[in-house]
Amino acid sequence: MGDLRNNQDKLKEVLEKIVLGQISKLHESAELTGETFNVFDILNNEKTHSAIIAELLNPQGSHNQETSFLKLFLDQLLEKLQKEQKAQKELMQLRENLEQIQEDELDKFRVKVETTEEGKVPGQIDILIESVGIKSDDVCIVIENKIHYAEDQERQLGRYYEYALDTRKKPCIIYLTRKGDEPEDRTLNGDEPDKIPPCRRLPKDTVVCLSYKDFIVKWLDNCIKKVPRITQIRKTLHQYQMTVRKLTGRLPPEVEDILNGLGGKDDIIKGVQHKLQYDFWMELKEQLVKEELVDENSKFQLYISVNNDIEIPDEKLGQHIGCSFLGLTFSIPNGLLDDEEHEVVFRVDYQTREKDYFFNYGFVFCKKDTLQRDKIEQKYEEIITPYVISKHKAYTTGWISWKYLEYEHELVSFIMESRETLIRKLISEINLALALVETRKNNKA
Repeated sequence: MGDLRNNQDKLKEVLEKIVLGQISKLHESAELTGETFNVFDILNNEKTHSAIIAELLNPQGSHNQETSFLKLFLDQLLEKLQKEQKAQKELMQLRENLEQIQEDELDKFRVKVETTEEGKVPGQIDILIESVGIKSDDVCIVIENKIHYAEDQERQLGRYYEYALDTRKKPCIIYLTRKGDEPEDRTLNGDEPDKIPPCRRLPKDTVVCLSYKDFIVKWLDNCIKKVPRITQIRKTLHQYQMTVRKLTGRLPPEVEDILNGLGGKDDIIKGVQHKLQYDFWMELKEQLVKEELVDENSKFQLYISVNNDIEIPDEKLGQHIGCSFLGLTFSIPNGLLDDEEHEVVFRVDYQTREKDYFFNYGFVFCKKDTLQRDKIEQKYEEIITPYVISKHKAYTTGWISWKYLEYEHELVSFIMESRETLIRKLISEINLALALVETRKNNKA
């Protein structure tokens, strides 16, 4: 039993090295080719995603691929409906309709984004796909796009369903989220469903739940394969797919290929993630010295934070990677506080919560020689306040100012984005914070 365990550990170690090597190559390539600049990462909101998907689906879209991308989408939707075999009559009819649609009829589909036709649409439909005059019954597909965890509105999907019914076409309500979540009951038929006629209520199992993580990533992959020689479109699709992968926690395809079919791949990824995060903190520390943001006399403390800040020796850091709070505190000679008991230091946190993954960074009021946050008493508040941009809710617990770089994707942020890129962003923000404090200090003088 012991030999088997040892062999498994050795295999895991080998696979981790292979994956780390592949990730390193991807990061180096991205830096050299400029792939670290992704316009879709910058324009990352619900409207942008709806506009991109609608444009690709549109047979009259600027991509000039006519119905190619729409066909791939409808084929994939049909495949999902066939696999799920939902018993709802409407979905069975929709499935039959999609099966009967001929390829030369796809140019009779119209795609609209953020539809708000006055007197017709109850609200704003993110993406509307309708056919006009096909041989089988026409279809009305409504896509509600929820990539950024926006709260469901009361009876939102129910109202869209009524709109689809009123078109007298076969209705299909799609609820598109990062991971294929189901909608809340209140968005189907509201808080008082009994007041809605039974024939106009939206049954939950009639809603088609699609995910960016699987459905959209696969669809984009098929779209990319459709245009191998059209460089501009292929590269644009690839960039957008990488943004979707980041947002949904999908690994780069090159890494997925290595791990496909392997048991225990989650443990391998966790090990890789821990190694990358450990290296990140070590390199950030080195870069702060190299950039002369701190001098040789500056104090550093790597720590975890649960109720109190706990210092971690460098050699023990690896044991704590993955904690909900992990960060680096370092002292900067800033002259903001001349006190025997306290000092003002700079701190960078990496926090993980259910749906939030981000770096905090800012000035912290600490006990001298411990780098532990302390409550700001009134006598210190009078000294510190001139340097505070705005008081954060954590101000009283020691955070003097607090900003953050948010990562909406999961812990794979360290895999999808190179340490060099992350460190550059943080160093830039730290420089701005220090410059602002210095300016205010000079103005006060």
